[in-house]
Amino acid sequence: MIKITGYFHAQDLYKIAKKAAKSRGQRSDNAIIAIMFSVSALEAFINESAGLARLVPTAQRQPVIDGYAAVMRELEERKESLLVKYHMGLLVFSGSTWNEGDQAFQDFKLLNAIRNAVVHMKPDRWESFVEEDKPDPQRPLDDYPKFIRALRQRNVIDCPTNSESWLEVLRDKRVGEWSCQVAARISAAFEQSVPNGYFKSSLQNHIFERR
Repeated sequence: MIKITGYFHAQDLYKIAKKAAKSRGQRSDNAIIAIMFSVSALEAFINESAGLARLVPTAQRQPVIDGYAAVMRELEERKESLLVKYHMGLLVFSGSTWNEGDQAFQDFKLLNAIRNAVVHMKPDRWESFVEEDKPDPQRPLDDYPKFIRALRQRNVIDCPTNSESWLEVLRDKRVGEWSCQVAARISAAFEQSVPNGYFKSSLQNHIFERR
């Protein structure tokens, strides 16, 4: 007899994000930690969901769940992006990909873009014309990356002042809290797309709590 033991850590990663988001202080590096671990938790959630699908007992198997496991294995081998995995997962379960105009998915894309910008950091520069004997001009919002403008549009952050870098702008407690909320909404929305059965019941134990 073969015994299979699996360890699943998506919730552990999410708890790290939540702990960082709840830390005291309006401005700190904890907001960056929350961003990074919220996305890491979402990646672990979709990858581990495929692992859960492969652990469904034979008597409880459903063709759609077997198909999901096969699709996710192929995506993992091709090293597809996180967004593609969620799109394909929803396609298997509901017959359509995520609605690109849906606010939850728009927030997911934004969160992922912010995380990627931090991981693949590039110089943050802007140009301005400085007049003699005049103070340096403030950096306008339009000279910040698109994701900073998007956060401002969502009222997650205030309009940047003091011509600070975009990374400094992200060091806002509200950004950390928003990141965790996005991760919780996406995990819940994904679980809701799954048909009733053994796999769905198992997956319900792995979605992220919004509290």
